[in-house]
Amino acid sequence: MADVFQILAVPSRRHLLEALRDGERSVGDLVHRTRLSQPSVSKQLRILRDSGVVALRAAGRQHLYSIRGRSLREASEWLSYYERFWQEGLSRMDEALRREPRSRPRRNG
Repeated sequence: MADVFQILAVPSRRHLLEALRDGERSVGDLVHRTRLSQPSVSKQLRILRDSGVVALRAAGRQHLYSIRGRSLREASEWLSYYERFWQEGLSRMDEALRREPRSRPRRNG
């Protein structure tokens, strides 16, 4: 799972994953959508593929990439614990602030 966080730490890889959210894309389409250079897109896709985050499917001469959700799901599940932690902490803080007596604004004069 640590590998997934290292993968997601690079902005260009996150941009590629965002472009793949709606389904399979060719390298050319990903270049157009992300405005990254073709060599950069190819390099980042190779890293994403080698880490298991994306899958490659050949369709004739075209290479189509898509997201493989398993490793991302594992990272999401791990992060969900911390999301609950922060939500519970914020709820407790909100409750404490509601119970705290409010001070009256001072009048000048």
